Amino acid sequence: MAKVRYDLHLHTEYSPDCDTALDAIEAHALRRGLTGLAVTDHNTITGALKLRERVKTLTVIVGEEVSTQDGDVIGLFLREHVPPKMSGLETMHAIHAQGGLVYLPHPFDKQKARRTGGASLSSLIEAVDIVETFNGKVGRDRYNLLATEFAARHGKIAGGGSDAHNLRAIGTVLNEFEAPANLSDPSLFLQALAAGHIVGQRRSPLTGWLVRGRRPLSMAWRRLRDGNR
Repeated sequence: MAKVRYDLHLHTEYSPDCDTALDAIEAHALRRGLTGLAVTDHNTITGALKLRERVKTLTVIVGEEVSTQDGDVIGLFLREHVPPKMSGLETMHAIHAQGGLVYLPHPFDKQKARRTGGASLSSLIEAVDIVETFNGKVGRDRYNLLATEFAARHGKIAGGGSDAHNLRAIGTVLNEFEAPANLSDPSLFLQALAAGHIVGQRRSPLTGWLVRGRRPLSMAWRRLRDGNR
């Protein structure tokens, strides 16, 4: 059975804090050795849908990083936009209602405190499918260690994502696993992910890169051109 490699958390020009052009992603991802990726723009699935239409080889999971009252929650394998500003649990239920998977990003990164805490993690964990145990953009290695311990303690499947906000960061964290019979089936994908492993490098949260680099320019104006916000 062939192995596949996925980055499960990244952003595009359709996020207000990222300027990664859709047209540049497939070639870069394939050079990185990725088989697929999840586009998880902030509060929109527009970029993910557009990229899925454009790619020729790469597999694209439609995702969304949703701003909830209790912090960020990512939905994977979405068919519809999940609106922001609901409670964390309501958001998770909305993701599951359309057959998606709930992915909990950077749960212990204190530098993202305004987006990671309202309800306690223990009150939400039952509705979580995947805990992000390796985020490439967290402020300290310790935050990923805490997430790893938390996932193990609660028997949750571990996942990893670059949290890329620029092109070159895509694929710096990846999940490698045996390809299931159907990669578009969320339950089969989840089972395969559970048997895989994560490879990654943490980048500086200030520069967005391992040693040095430049934070991408804000492209908030792009939010105005599409209605799914």
